[in-house]
Amino acid sequence: MFVANYLFAPYLEKGETILKVFHRHVFVMLPDFLRVLLFGIAIPVFLFYLFPTFLLFFAVWIFITLIRIVYIFFNWYHDALLVTSVSLLSVQWNGFFDRMSARLEYNQIDGTSSAIRGFRRTLFNYGDVMIQHGSGIPIMLKDAVNPKSIEKQVMIYQDRFVGEQSLRDSDSLKNLLSTMLKHHVKTGGIAEKD
Repeated sequence: MFVANYLFAPYLEKGETILKVFHRHVFVMLPDFLRVLLFGIAIPVFLFYLFPTFLLFFAVWIFITLIRIVYIFFNWYHDALLVTSVSLLSVQWNGFFDRMSARLEYNQIDGTSSAIRGFRRTLFNYGDVMIQHGSGIPIMLKDAVNPKSIEKQVMIYQDRFVGEQSLRDSDSLKNLLSTMLKHHVKTGGIAEKD
């Protein structure tokens, strides 16, 4: 989680930690990755054997390809659903200078659903996960690995957080009532006049 906490740090609030990260399936980036390998590495290497005098041109071509591979990886890695100690975060990364995130508090979650459509998605168990809330469009992670498991885990984290919040709230209420009772006993039940 150290890498995730570092890479997703711009989206986190102070003191917030990531408990779980759900990503899109690797198959989503596979077509782009294979295309880049073919046109960015295989073809330049083949052409280098035909025209070895253009070494600098092919080196620049491969360098640009490596940057493109990093871009594809970051695009895949940063399209994620983050379960944090405070809330759920949906992160979408469309480029080095184009990022979006949506935060959903655990107590605002109305429910979760998932959809797996198609032969390949059914075979490799990936699909869309939607998290409904009362204030608008559901938060969605497209092409998630094992969407049913993600649904269960989100609900488990929600139950845990809401339970812990209830305990904190009840402890605060007990402390407040205890303080009021002590004050009442101390003053003998007489209200202070301003």
